[in-house]
Amino acid sequence: MKKGGLGRVVVMRLGPGCDLKKSLEEIARSENIQSGVVLSGVGSLSQVTLRNVRLFPDEFPIMDRNRIYTPKKEPLELLSLSGNISKHEDEVHIHCHITVSSGLDDGRAYGGHLIDGCLAFSTCEVIITEITDLEMKRNIDPETRVLELYLEP
Repeated sequence: MKKGGLGRVVVMRLGPGCDLKKSLEEIARSENIQSGVVLSGVGSLSQVTLRNVRLFPDEFPIMDRNRIYTPKKEPLELLSLSGNISKHEDEVHIHCHITVSSGLDDGRAYGGHLIDGCLAFSTCEVIITEITDLEMKRNIDPETRVLELYLEP
């Protein structure tokens, strides 16, 4: 565990057709946010693809054959978006999870890992905050053999 502080708060409104993950990456780059938290995301989406683990692997790493990708191309409400912004080498790394609900009568909800291709319908409102005095990096973990979060004061 490491401790840091909170810095700037960045609020953005995405218009129709904007890709949610790519927009987060662009804002983090343009605002030079090295470490941050995605506090909130609400709005409407025209499509998403959700990534989840479907099967535990016999050994790490988790590969695409262990995952399920669930595309939804229909009117969706963005109920929540949460995660973090870190760096992997010199690139911005967004790790977020998303929850959406469909326009079906029962208000069915779906969730998973945010990946490219989640598109705003009318609007998405996103609030992120910068973390200060703490460097969040992504490095390959020797046990899981995937990018994991590492903290440096």
